[in-house]
Amino acid sequence: MTDIDQFVQQKREHFIEIFQQLVAIPSICGDEAQIKNAVAFLSNLLKELFDCQIEILPTAGSPVIFCHFAAASSSEEPILFYGHYDVMAAEDVEKWQTDPFQLTLKEGRLFGRGAGDNKGQLLDVIFGLYAFKSLHQQFPCQINLIIEGEEEKGSVHLNQVVKQLSSQQLRQIKTVFVIDGSFSFAGQHVLRLGNRGLLGFEVNFKTNETDLHSGNFGNVSPNPVLVFHQILEQLYDFKKQRVLIPHFYDGTEQVSQTEAALLEKLPPVKLNSSQSSEFFKEPENKFEYYKRLMFEPSFNINGIQSGFLGQGIKTIIPSQLKVRFDFRLVNGQDVSQIQRELNRLLAPWISNKLLSINYLAVIPPYYAGVENKLMKQVIQGIQQVDQQAVIEPVMPGTVPNYVWQENLQAQIFTIPLANFDQHNHAPNENIKLTAFLQGIKIIYQLVKIYQD
Repeated sequence: MTDIDQFVQQKREHFIEIFQQLVAIPSICGDEAQIKNAVAFLSNLLKELFDCQIEILPTAGSPVIFCHFAAASSSEEPILFYGHYDVMAAEDVEKWQTDPFQLTLKEGRLFGRGAGDNKGQLLDVIFGLYAFKSLHQQFPCQINLIIEGEEEKGSVHLNQVVKQLSSQQLRQIKTVFVIDGSFSFAGQHVLRLGNRGLLGFEVNFKTNETDLHSGNFGNVSPNPVLVFHQILEQLYDFKKQRVLIPHFYDGTEQVSQTEAALLEKLPPVKLNSSQSSEFFKEPENKFEYYKRLMFEPSFNINGIQSGFLGQGIKTIIPSQLKVRFDFRLVNGQDVSQIQRELNRLLAPWISNKLLSINYLAVIPPYYAGVENKLMKQVIQGIQQVDQQAVIEPVMPGTVPNYVWQENLQAQIFTIPLANFDQHNHAPNENIKLTAFLQGIKIIYQLVKIYQD
């Protein structure tokens, strides 16, 4: 048993006790009192465990905790860890097997809101740093920790805070470790080198001032659902499954041989029950499956609302239609250019005041690339804890990693420490006890990179 294994084993119950105390604070974004309690708890914990500089940075929303850990030497570049303390609301309480705000150990899993997303992973960072400091007395490089409280509502003020810190406190940061998300469905820890971006927007389309009787106005008054179908065909080719917005694919590149080799090392694809249907076939080629998830942009309609859907039938022509879209964007695509082209494409209907568009999420993609020198050391550090750990070149989902690149010109590594079936944002959120304890050791190994 190594020193870090022994340390974690000895401190295990104490770590779980602190975990319980943090989960007991329902720090749902927007609940100012509980947000304040979470900030106070984490600040006191950091002061108790470390001799460090702590700043509470106010924003127009939830405050950001910024913590700086000094090092014995300034020869190594400083690094930054990122996590968040806010959680989603615990809705559908009747579907929870346990009290969502009472961390409960059951069948090898720790259940509670925030257990996986992100309180358990955040404590992994804190406890991993504490383990290193306890076993080695000093850090090999300066370490900074940013803990935000608005990740669950899109990190709306994170860019502003990082920009504010970039000229002084974070001026020398060139490496950022983002600790969030889930590792693979096969149970392997993963290192992610990038993430897809997101352009989310809502379109409101109106053809009449009020709903109309379909008997009196059928064939003579336009139906917004049918008219919008014609507009939709100008946005997307459904047969070729290709977006038609001009310059949408500008900047996208083919998968390189090195990237393809990493995709081939990923686990075989297995469908879950929600995917089992005649429309979703088990992919024969896992390379093609992962390529489409990581290296190709997507077009998605995530909600449509129009007309009458109550009991019985109401013979109307709806007056308006509301549709929500999201595009997942890949490295090289310019989200601002896509916005401009989309506005230009819809301009005839916008100018006639038939259509309005409201942008809900604008997050550029990020990709560190596979030729990164530090990448091998990072994956080797993770493999000290999980020998089966793999590299996922791109996270199919979206996180605001662009803020580190734009403001710090830093390389970003996303390292999730929670199990794939953590049920984040859903009832019975959990983190496996083994994953929680492994996460502490992984953070320890990441710091150790800078010592060797």
